[in-house]
Amino acid sequence: MRTFLLRRLLLAVVVLFGVSVFTFLAARVVPADAAAKWVGPKATAAQIARARIYLGLNDPLPVQYLRYLSGLVRGDWGESVVTHQPVLGDIKAYLPPSLELLVLSSLLAMAVGIPLGILSARYQDRIPDQLSRLVAITGVSVPSFWLALLLQLLFFQKLKLLPVGGRLDSVFRLAHSVPVMTGSYVLDGLLAGDWALVGSALKHLILPAVTLAAYPIGLVTRMVRSSMTEVLGEDHIRAARAMGIPNRTILGRYALKPAMGPTATVLALSMAYSLSGTFLIEAVFAWPGLGRYAAGALIAADYPAIMGVTVLVAIAYVVLNLIVDLVHAWLDPRISLR
Repeated sequence: MRTFLLRRLLLAVVVLFGVSVFTFLAARVVPADAAAKWVGPKATAAQIARARIYLGLNDPLPVQYLRYLSGLVRGDWGESVVTHQPVLGDIKAYLPPSLELLVLSSLLAMAVGIPLGILSARYQDRIPDQLSRLVAITGVSVPSFWLALLLQLLFFQKLKLLPVGGRLDSVFRLAHSVPVMTGSYVLDGLLAGDWALVGSALKHLILPAVTLAAYPIGLVTRMVRSSMTEVLGEDHIRAARAMGIPNRTILGRYALKPAMGPTATVLALSMAYSLSGTFLIEAVFAWPGLGRYAAGALIAADYPAIMGVTVLVAIAYVVLNLIVDLVHAWLDPRISLR
């Protein structure tokens, strides 16, 4: 296991190095002048020249890349050409709301998708299976922005049960002191024992989390069903049934455990994608997350910010894949010996 983990860590370093090279070259070949963006739309030639010196754009590309790589290692991810603030600082401000939304949606995906997949595999080609597959297909097919608008119309406009968007009510912000520790209102409320803040934050989280969870629910349901259906047809399952082992034990211990490996992979990739790919959901619900920050950076051609988000998402993919590899090795010890 130690060798397996070391090999995966070395591969992760290689992947991150490749991502740093790609993001650096992509930012340099795009036909746009970062110095002009830095100074503003009414910049003079002298101001642009001074900005190029300040940003180090006149240095040779190898020197610029080494400086960029050194900055990544030291935590200096450059300065945004729009806000003129450190990119890493901007990311730290926008990341907690996205993580808050991502964690809740992932928990919903597992809580709904895994039981539906088990039910579908247990009653294969029967009514429960048909209904589960209908839910799965709907989840992966419905556009997220359309589902977000539909939920707003139903739960805000018609039923008056949930807020239309934002992280907290404006009246609540004015009348309540909000502690700032991690940037996640739910976690900050729990740490401070502020249950009013926790309740308000969870109330605002429900609709965007359900919208974000729709796609991974479909993926998890289909993956669990497919994997369990394959395992249930193997010889050791038939032998277990012949020995009189209860069907609940067969499903939970012998069939579900092998199915969790591929399911964990799908869920991890979905989480990494959702980290910055949820700008439509965040736009509909006025959620100040990393997706809106990345979309704004793309519109403004803010290349340091774009590069910072790209590196962050790459790190998320690498870390989540490493965790999935460890989960696979734990579920099936033969993997660590390959």
